[in-house]
Amino acid sequence: MTVIFFVVREPLTEEPRLMRLQIHHITRYHYDDSVFLEPHYLNFYPHQRSYLQVEAFDLKVDPAPSGLFPLLNIENTLQYQCWFDKKVKCLEISASIKVHSTEFNPFGFFIDMNVLEINSQEHFGYLTIKQPISPEMQAMLLPYTSLPSNELLTPVNEILQLINKHWDYAARYAEDIHEPSDCFQRKNGSCRDLSWMMIIMLRYLGIPARFVSGYAFNPELGEGHELHAWVEFMAPGAGWIGADPSAGIFTNEAYIPVAASKDPKKTLPVYGSYRGKVSSRLETEVKITEQK
Repeated sequence: MTVIFFVVREPLTEEPRLMRLQIHHITRYHYDDSVFLEPHYLNFYPHQRSYLQVEAFDLKVDPAPSGLFPLLNIENTLQYQCWFDKKVKCLEISASIKVHSTEFNPFGFFIDMNVLEINSQEHFGYLTIKQPISPEMQAMLLPYTSLPSNELLTPVNEILQLINKHWDYAARYAEDIHEPSDCFQRKNGSCRDLSWMMIIMLRYLGIPARFVSGYAFNPELGEGHELHAWVEFMAPGAGWIGADPSAGIFTNEAYIPVAASKDPKKTLPVYGSYRGKVSSRLETEVKITEQK
């Protein structure tokens, strides 16, 4: 039996710190003319995590939809499906969330290769690469292709640090995501771009990975990180483990996941479509405050 321990700090001896956060998130779409909205899917309710507890949640949609239905999708994300029976010129979704988060050791796990066999059949979609990656990216990943599967954490951690060191973070509020090979050449990207690039790198090495979006409360990350994106990879025996290439760290109690998917588009706070050849404009406001 192969069991690998990965613990980098001593167990907590003091009472874990409790952090209470108030999150206000507004997403607003303006349309150049009245449009009919197809069904929309809203990702605002935080994912279940061992360190995270939702104390209050309130979601408002203006104009009021004909229906608003909470659902649990195939990737275990709680979404709201909403639909409309009238044309609109503006759509506003406002979420108010209260959570408390306890101190969490992101390295307090061990890898057990006997629990989970990594193969594409068990990990539908989480190993998929739709676009060929560039020769330059393949060359960077070459040293990791011959590592045994029980050394999973070595390529994950080194790729995490390489991206953080050699790619600049650039705030970008558009909903699109750069193709990983483009991001590789640019040597910069938003948190979404860097995360998607890292996911493809991990998948290329046979490591299942998915895209996570949510909120980050960490003053060290700088302005504009409140609405954030990061990576989760599957560690045998330990489940999904978070890693943030923008900050070069494994995710801790400051990260509040809202949606996780093999497809980044499914993790947007709001996704859907509308009828007509009309332009739209997106406005986003996110404010996170710590409650004493």
